[in-house]
Amino acid sequence: MDAVGHILAARQREPFPWGLGVSLALCLHIGIAAAFLISGLLHPYKYVATRTVAVRLVQAGSLRGGAEVAAVPKPEPEKPKIVKPVEEAPPPPSSKALVLPSKEKKKPPAPPAAPQKPAASSTAIASSGAESARPGSAAAAGAGGDVGIGGATFDQPDFNYSYYVERMLVTIGTNWFKPALSSPASPMIRFRIQRDGTISEAEVERSSGLPFVDRAALRAVLASSPLPPLPSEFAGDHLGVHLIFE
Repeated sequence: MDAVGHILAARQREPFPWGLGVSLALCLHIGIAAAFLISGLLHPYKYVATRTVAVRLVQAGSLRGGAEVAAVPKPEPEKPKIVKPVEEAPPPPSSKALVLPSKEKKKPPAPPAAPQKPAASSTAIASSGAESARPGSAAAAGAGGDVGIGGATFDQPDFNYSYYVERMLVTIGTNWFKPALSSPASPMIRFRIQRDGTISEAEVERSSGLPFVDRAALRAVLASSPLPPLPSEFAGDHLGVHLIFE
């Protein structure tokens, strides 16, 4: 064991001075208590009773100079007044003044209206003699040359509904665009009208001698489908039509 170890071992064997330590701690506490006691005697504490203070909340910006001031609205600016000038009465005319004639021209009287002509009544068109000789055929009433239809016959002789025939002829005539020809050509197209107005079995029954004219007539019939439904009073299930184009 070295010298340091001998010194530490010797100190461990020495008794600790507990009496001195306790005496010092006791003296320290007594000194602190005496200081508090002397300070309390020199400066005694006084008890102050609590007071109640009333507080009123005031809107921010309403206090000016420490006093409450009510907000005063600004007066609206007055609108400028328009003063109308006093109308002066015109001076009376002089006795020497001349009276001028009025500048307004008199309008000439309107001419009497021309009498209107009565509207031309629709005329019935008849089929050609060769077609009228067919058994069981009947002539139809229509608009005639106004729509480019020369005549029409039907397979059912009891079909006497002129209003339906006129509508059929006008509808087909509006779709009939006849080519420009130097000589007349009148093809005949045969077709059937079903109960619902659908056109079926359309074909050229009599050629005009010009295929493009026949095709134009056939196209006019097919383009008109469907026509209005057949009259409810008509008992047949279809109507056979032979139509001549002009």
